[in-house]
Amino acid sequence: MTDNALHRTPISRRRMMAAGFFGVLGSQLVLVPGTAPRAEAADALTLPGEGYTISATGAAVTLLDAAGVSRLVLRGYRIAGLVTNAGTSAPGTAPDGTPAIVVTYDTGSPQTTIKGTFTPRGRRLEVVFDITSTTIASGSGGMIRRQVVPASVVETYTGIASWLRDPRGGVPYQSLGTAVYEEAFPGLSVYITGRGSNASWRDSGALHLPATQTQAGVFQATANIVVTEPLRPQIVGAIAEDTPLAVDVWTDRPFNIWTGADRPLSVRGVAYNKGPERRLTLKWKVRDFDGRVLERKVTRPLAGAGALAEDSLSFTAPGRGVYFVEFEARAGDEKVFARTNVAVLPPHDFSGAETATTIGIAADYLFATKEERELLHRLGVRWSRHPHFTAAELAQYGLHQNRLRTPESPEAFDGDPAGLRAYIDAEITTAEEAQAVYYELANEWNMRGGILKGAGGAEYVTKWAASFAQRIAERGSPLKLMSVALAGMDYVYAERMFAAGLTRHVRAFALHPGRGNFTPDYAPDPSEWTQGSNGSYWNFLGSVRKAKEMIAAQPGEPLELWLTEAYACTKPNSWWHDTYRHAAENVLLTQALAVAEGVRASLWYQFYDSVKANPQGANETNPEYHFGLVMRDKSPKPSLLAFAAAAEALDGATFVRWVRFPDENLRGLLFDTPRGPMSILWSRADGYILNAGHEPDETFYPAPEPWVDPWPTKTTVRLPATGQAVRQIDCIGREKSIPVSGGGTVRVTLDGAPRVYYGLDLSGFGSAE
Repeated sequence: MTDNALHRTPISRRRMMAAGFFGVLGSQLVLVPGTAPRAEAADALTLPGEGYTISATGAAVTLLDAAGVSRLVLRGYRIAGLVTNAGTSAPGTAPDGTPAIVVTYDTGSPQTTIKGTFTPRGRRLEVVFDITSTTIASGSGGMIRRQVVPASVVETYTGIASWLRDPRGGVPYQSLGTAVYEEAFPGLSVYITGRGSNASWRDSGALHLPATQTQAGVFQATANIVVTEPLRPQIVGAIAEDTPLAVDVWTDRPFNIWTGADRPLSVRGVAYNKGPERRLTLKWKVRDFDGRVLERKVTRPLAGAGALAEDSLSFTAPGRGVYFVEFEARAGDEKVFARTNVAVLPPHDFSGAETATTIGIAADYLFATKEERELLHRLGVRWSRHPHFTAAELAQYGLHQNRLRTPESPEAFDGDPAGLRAYIDAEITTAEEAQAVYYELANEWNMRGGILKGAGGAEYVTKWAASFAQRIAERGSPLKLMSVALAGMDYVYAERMFAAGLTRHVRAFALHPGRGNFTPDYAPDPSEWTQGSNGSYWNFLGSVRKAKEMIAAQPGEPLELWLTEAYACTKPNSWWHDTYRHAAENVLLTQALAVAEGVRASLWYQFYDSVKANPQGANETNPEYHFGLVMRDKSPKPSLLAFAAAAEALDGATFVRWVRFPDENLRGLLFDTPRGPMSILWSRADGYILNAGHEPDETFYPAPEPWVDPWPTKTTVRLPATGQAVRQIDCIGREKSIPVSGGGTVRVTLDGAPRVYYGLDLSGFGSAE
């Protein structure tokens, strides 16, 4: 989906009309409601909708626009290897009695029947496939056979989701709706929609439309096709699903980011009213990161049946930061809302100085737009775990990239040395062609045999690492080999690898220091780690330190330590995961700790919410959909602002030491930077455990809104300072100047949120850690 498609302005205000008769083209059969079809044969059977007509011959149903131009041909359904190549069309009705064209398909299998019912319902064409079979076990892989006319039309996909609130409280979340595929023609769009459709499962002849099992041996798949002027996909989804009231909110800026606050920020909204004509109440509210309401607005437009009510809001932002926008529509007892975030992120010139730790991205999918590349560059991304970038982009943005590849299984090519050699050669060649610097060999294999079991650790080295290293050397390749990335610091698996000679074959040790509801600086002794999905094994700093300890114990030149996935997952209303505000705090502290611990590179997982197999998808219960720095609508999380703040603060930074304060709850990291001494300070008076108030046997946790300060304990201290003022920068990059008193000190208030300071003189405080 292109940014232009995401930012289209809805322009249609027409009312929906119901189709009520079969039409005639030439010698075709005509059916008037309440009459039976005439007996004469016809070349084609037609039925009109609003702004289109469908025409059926045999198994093919063609959708024609208002001018009679063919736009889409539907050739039936594909399931379990069966393809509907032939069939018979006839007049019929939908279950509610609405006139329809019914196609009975020839499946070539006596055990399976497929029937398609095509029912015009105003702008919407309802397509239902009913399947009965004694041999098909699942309809999850079903496909609707469609051919766009002409075939050169580019199909674009948007995932639709609705905003909901849990009655138990917490933050709103998005729940999966329908998938929308747009076939765009001049002045007209044909949208194919279907629930559960995976955009990755489509080709020029079919797209994914799963069938639901309604009873044993009976399945049904439903698509809705909307023919209209170009509309916002969210509104298309509402029309397709016959939703009474719907809203969408967006901006015309890529990623909803402005580079300055010198002019008002403008947000656009639209409400769709299915009908009847009624007056809507549209409400806007904008908050900042501190919870201050920056703007409110209420309008009450009259919306006809099937009409859109458009609105907009402009507000003045105080400066850099993230702002939370909610747009609501009410009509009687019905209420819907949508949210988006907007941000002000000024340009920044990074120094280009050599930094011990490189900040990068571990995104397993990107959309490769110019705006995306520019934003990654602005965020300070200088390394990619995956080879997403062309040679020209690597040069333009000052990037380096690696290649990660996980073999099919640890046992792959057992007994097939020639096959293994061919696989390795192909992988090295692919990595070299992508200008990869490191080759990361496998991902999280330590979980296959169980955490802290060590199963397969030695074999990984003797079979995979040794074989790759040998071929890299024999070919004279500049590629550097990196070990399998461990899920958590599995010291048992690591010890098996080291004992098998890992350091002789690789240049870097890869780690994923997964983290649960603990602050990043939580570092329990490994002897105290508890296992399980909610165990303290999943901690950041303790894992990094254990990895460093084991690397240092090996003979020869120490391996580089790479964090090929660091993260702050924001699964909504989950105590094990970060709230949106905690995630921003933890992004900054995670990156600072990585530099402090001498990590070679910290690669953030990942850039977008959703997953590679379902981009723009929504799933409120699956944490994999919530690791991004941006929301699924491509608007910025507070985490994105924090990532930028961390990159700016750590640009060219060299770690000096931990700072010991008289108050044992206070923490500090001291760095030298091209901008002078820089410190990051925080307090642990409220402990290391996040979301500690959750119910012990509940996964649900009513997370506070991102503008709510979660730290009750504030500690004010006087610290020595230089100059006239100290610069304080919070986790999302907002700067505050604190004046220095006549005695050369400054009052600083600390809590659990890390803050960056320039101008403090901490030389009189001892070294900690």
